[in-house]
Amino acid sequence: MGVARTAPGTALWPCGRLLCARLPPASGRSFFRFRPGTGVFAEGHIELPATSGASLGVSTMAEDIQTKIKNYQTAPFDSRFPNQNQTRNCWQNYLDFHRCEKAMTAKGGDVSVCEWYRRVYKSLCPISWVSTWDDRRAEGTFPGKI
Repeated sequence: MGVARTAPGTALWPCGRLLCARLPPASGRSFFRFRPGTGVFAEGHIELPATSGASLGVSTMAEDIQTKIKNYQTAPFDSRFPNQNQTRNCWQNYLDFHRCEKAMTAKGGDVSVCEWYRRVYKSLCPISWVSTWDDRRAEGTFPGKI
């Protein structure tokens, strides 16, 4: 078991399978939990001195995540697929994205117009299906017509 090095005045205590601590300038907001081998899980804002002039940006990262969650959109309703089972919708948008990408590349156009299809199939399709389909396309054994 490793030895924890702490600054004078740091309080450490076990909390479940984690190691909890309060940093010396006990502002009440410097609480964090540490899981040995995997890292720190912040609860609230942590202000630590930056090493080598680099900024840690813990609060900025949390704000970025909150912004992404607020702006996240799932695939919109498609009247061609009104049922609960969206397998066909996933498949169709995967094909449409790759057809669009192929056509735009052949014309020398901007492929970014196809991103809507990518966003929809990434939202609907399980990752394992997409990786399998990508592998099959690379091997030349993909069953869809692109």
